[in-house]
Amino acid sequence: MQLTALQDLYAQPGPYLTVHMDVSRNTEDAPQQLDARWTSARHQLGREGVEPALVEEIGQRLKEPVAVSGEARRTIIAAGGKVVFDEVTAGHSTWPEVVTSGDLPDVSAWLHQVDGQFPFLLVVADREGADIDFFRSLTTAESVHRKVTGDDLHLHKYQGGGWSHKRFQQRSENQWESNAREVADEIRSVVGRRSPRVVILAGDDRARTAISGSLAGVQCEIAQITGGGRAAGSSSDALWDDVRLVLARLEAEDQKDLVERLEEKWGQGHGAVLGVDDVVDALVQHRVDTLIVDLQKARDITVDPTRYPGLSLPEQVRTKKELRADQVLVAAGAATDAAVAVLPAGQTKGGGVAATLRWDDKDPSRRQA
Repeated sequence: MQLTALQDLYAQPGPYLTVHMDVSRNTEDAPQQLDARWTSARHQLGREGVEPALVEEIGQRLKEPVAVSGEARRTIIAAGGKVVFDEVTAGHSTWPEVVTSGDLPDVSAWLHQVDGQFPFLLVVADREGADIDFFRSLTTAESVHRKVTGDDLHLHKYQGGGWSHKRFQQRSENQWESNAREVADEIRSVVGRRSPRVVILAGDDRARTAISGSLAGVQCEIAQITGGGRAAGSSSDALWDDVRLVLARLEAEDQKDLVERLEEKWGQGHGAVLGVDDVVDALVQHRVDTLIVDLQKARDITVDPTRYPGLSLPEQVRTKKELRADQVLVAAGAATDAAVAVLPAGQTKGGGVAATLRWDDKDPSRRQA
C-alpha cells in the first residue's frame, strides 16, 4: 500500500498517543469485554499524564457502534491534545492491542491489518439490473452504492407456443441484453472514476455472463462468483466467502510477484537492498520504491536517527538515539512517497527488512547514461 495516506499524520507535532483496540460486536458480551479492557487502558493513560478530556474522547470513540458485523479493530492516534487519525478496520487480527505514547505513532498494528488490501467493485446482478458497490478495501465497512434498474416489461417469458411464444421469447432475450449493457455502462463509469483493482460479478448466472461480455476493454480484472444474489433468501455469507476468496487470490499473486521482483533485482546486483542499515540509507536518498517489512521483526530492532543525516523524520525525533525500526521505516517511507508491503521474514531476505529501489547507481544502464 502507498504510505502517502499517512503524510498528514506525521505533519502533526508529537509526541503521539496510539490506541489500537478490538471493537468487535460479534458476541453478546463484546461491549462488556471492551469496557473492561478500556478501563485498564484508561488507567494507564491517566498514569502517563494524558489529559482527561482526551482520554474521555478516545473512550467515547471506542464505544461507538461500528458498521461492521464481525470482528473489527479501531486505531486512534492523538497528537497535540487532539485526535488526528481514527479508522475502523474489519476482519480478524493477530496483533496485540496497543495503548502507547511515544515520539512516533505506532501504526504497525493498523498496517498489519490493512496491508495487501485494494479497492474493488462488487456487482450483484439479476436480469433486471444490479446493485453496484465500490469498496476502498475489504477491511473498510463503508461503500459507495449504485443501483441500476432496467426494464422488466418483457423479462417473464411467454409460456404459450407458436409464433407468439417465439416473439415474446425474443423480446425477453433482447431486454436481458439491454439491461446487461446498462449495468456494464455504469460499471465502466465507476471504474473510470474509482479505479478498482477488480470487478467481482455475482448473482444470476446469465446476467453475469451478459454483463461480463459487455465489459471488454475495461482496465481491471473481471471475476465471477456463484455465491449470493439479489433474490430473496440469497446467502450474504456465501457471497462474502466467495468475495474473500477472490481478494485472497489476488493478494497472494501480488506478494508472489513482489518477492520474485526483489529476488530478481538482488540477483542482478542492483535495484534492491537488504537489511535495516542499507534500507535506511536508501530512504535518506529517497530511492525506496517499496519497503518490504516484517513488522513483528522490525519492532524488535532499533535505529539511531543521528547516524543517518537527512533521514526524513519529524523534526522532534531527529536527535533521538534509539527508535523502533518499524516506526522509523514507516515514517521515512511516508515522507518519501514509498509504498510498503508487509511480509514474513521467511518470504524475503534481509532479516525481515528489504526494499526495491526507484534507481540504483549500480545499475549498468544508469552508469552508461
